[in-house]
Amino acid sequence: MRQILWGALLLAAPIYAANVQCEIENERIYCTYFLDRSDNQNGREVEFHWISPHSPDDDRIRHFRIPPQHGSVYDYRFLPGRAEGTWRVEVVDLETNETVVTTFDINTTDDSMFEED
Repeated sequence: MRQILWGALLLAAPIYAANVQCEIENERIYCTYFLDRSDNQNGREVEFHWISPHSPDDDRIRHFRIPPQHGSVYDYRFLPGRAEGTWRVEVVDLETNETVVTTFDINTTDDSMFEED
């Protein structure tokens, strides 16, 4: 009986896995990398890889240090001027070399943010 309960507890326990989520808000694209704080005892170093659907000239890599016991870090880019299509964002944990990936679509961009009045 005890083994059955233990198995049920394991199934009910939340499984924390690192992930990355992106959202478009106020002319910016925010991508946030989340990890379990308990897995971040000594701090982590990660890289955000922004991969354009059309041109490597629009790709970008940014390096971040996540302080100990923190559970997230984010990067952002301005929406105006970004290529339309499906973007890919990869976040690489430089300690474990594990990569989490997400994609998002840009359907239209408006460069008016950069126009002078």
